[in-house]
Amino acid sequence: MGTDYGVGRGKVFPAAKARSLLNPARRIVQPPRRVVDALGAAPDARVLEIGCGPGYFSPTIALAVPRGEVVLADLQQEMLSLVRDRVSSCDHVQLVQLDATQLSFGDATFDAVLVVLMLGEVPGRDRCLSEIRRILRPGGVVLFVESRRDSDFIRRSDLRALVEPHGFELDRFRGWAWEYSARFLAVPDGRHSGATSEQR
Repeated sequence: MGTDYGVGRGKVFPAAKARSLLNPARRIVQPPRRVVDALGAAPDARVLEIGCGPGYFSPTIALAVPRGEVVLADLQQEMLSLVRDRVSSCDHVQLVQLDATQLSFGDATFDAVLVVLMLGEVPGRDRCLSEIRRILRPGGVVLFVESRRDSDFIRRSDLRALVEPHGFELDRFRGWAWEYSARFLAVPDGRHSGATSEQR
């Protein structure tokens, strides 16, 4: 079955509408600096942004880790073509086309992962979360950003129930019930009390 593109629930936001994601008015409710600050990556961190789209957050991430490495990943090559111009002056940024359920990186190779308004679009959410945990080093962080303006909005309680069984523990929520970020820490293997016997 092919990927279902569109703006409705369960569909992948199409590259044809990508420029709407760069609307300056978005900064009122979702300023890039606030989101990147919530990620809390060190200046020398290796950071992965999954579902980077046209790169609304990408330049700010690159500025935040001047001595590190940034990998911008998206399912659609057209999105990566748009983001390329926005990060063309950053020599520590790499663009990768991939499926969020099949991350083509080694185990424990990233310090931080950013996922904005994307998890709800992924049919295999559990597989995606397992892959994020696999490529994060123990103690690494993943930040999810959700908004009720998005058709695939995930409530805070539902997000926590989805994420924690995959080897994460909640660090903090920021924002409101309808517009928030949630930062989780990757716990060392065997330390996660919420894992089921199948997940250990």
